[in-house]
Amino acid sequence: MAKAKALLQNQELRADNVRTDLKRALTDAEHPSLAARADIAKLQEIKVRLAKGLAHARCLGLSEEELQEAEFRRRRIHNLIEDLKGQIRVFCRVRPLNHKEQLRGDHEAVRVLNNMSLEVSQVGTFHFDAVFSPGSQEDIFKDCCNLIQSAVDGHNVTIFAYGQTGAGKTHTMYGTPEKEGIAPRAITELFQVIGSIQHRYSVSVFASMVELYNNRLVDLLRPVRSGGRGAPKLSVRQDGAGAVQVDQLAEEEVQDAVELKELLDRGIAQRTVAANAMNIESSRSHLVFTIRVTSINKETHETLKGKILLCDLGGSERLKKTEATGKQRKEAIEINKSLTALGDVIEAVAKKQKQVPYRNHKLTQIMQDSLGGTAKTLMFVNCSPAWSSLHESVMALTYAARVKRITNLGRIRS
Repeated sequence: MAKAKALLQNQELRADNVRTDLKRALTDAEHPSLAARADIAKLQEIKVRLAKGLAHARCLGLSEEELQEAEFRRRRIHNLIEDLKGQIRVFCRVRPLNHKEQLRGDHEAVRVLNNMSLEVSQVGTFHFDAVFSPGSQEDIFKDCCNLIQSAVDGHNVTIFAYGQTGAGKTHTMYGTPEKEGIAPRAITELFQVIGSIQHRYSVSVFASMVELYNNRLVDLLRPVRSGGRGAPKLSVRQDGAGAVQVDQLAEEEVQDAVELKELLDRGIAQRTVAANAMNIESSRSHLVFTIRVTSINKETHETLKGKILLCDLGGSERLKKTEATGKQRKEAIEINKSLTALGDVIEAVAKKQKQVPYRNHKLTQIMQDSLGGTAKTLMFVNCSPAWSSLHESVMALTYAARVKRITNLGRIRS
């Protein structure tokens, strides 16, 4: 009896200590100069203290009411940190020379100077939020894994890869079973975050995958017949709350990371089937993988809705380089239109313009609620270092530098 009483007193004392620690962290989190100083290191330290306090508080049985304020502040600080890093960030990844390039005696025209800059022969220097050469798959994901927490916290997140065919976009986004890319790692991270909150929240996860080819949406979770016939026509719209909806699009609920990775693999495999059925002769299409996350607090019924949009953009080669004619020429022109539309939207968002031209292309329509507002966007520009690809690399880097430049302008104006 005495032992049980001592254990109870000890737990109560620990609970009081946790309450005190949380109060201190909450007081620090409300300090008026934090956001003004843009002190990311200090904010990170407070976020960690709040997260640890919440974990201990749950174990010690503190009430939901006591947890709510701390959880709200943790979300707020996490969001502030991500916004201070940049609402739209641009990363560059330079792959090594491949075997084919080495065999023909190609040499490097792109030289990485440091973790934020690279130099292109006869052109000059480019600066980005981060530069990888090429960096490991772990390094790549480390710099964007916090965006998965943002999605669970109720924000929309977009991560997309851009560059010429063969520059490493698909490896960055999807990787291999041995070296997983951003998408499978994001899935693992997502369900780890869900596992840490599922005793307080009921969480549902839905996923869909579409291919955008010649400004036409193809549902990759439905079988595609010869010539692309038989599939329902997909149309993009916004609902009353401003969320993007794709009518007729197949969306499936998944219970764990294994199911979601299987769905991802199925969609990628179906992309090849669709390409054969519609006689797509190049990689001139965009692949958009969308994960929707809804969390409902079991006691308060507070609902958080977030979305992760992962996009592997089509190759950005010049028409002259590919010697495209006929159907391939049309594909290339359509890709250029979509990339121009995407750049225009990012510029309008960064400059906080009242009118953002989302409707200029289906690519920007489908990304409408994931670019701007409280959404977080991360762009990877992938490029080859080879002299033979110099023009394509410069074109991709110039496009990415434009995005980086206009996002910096947006920060200065705000």
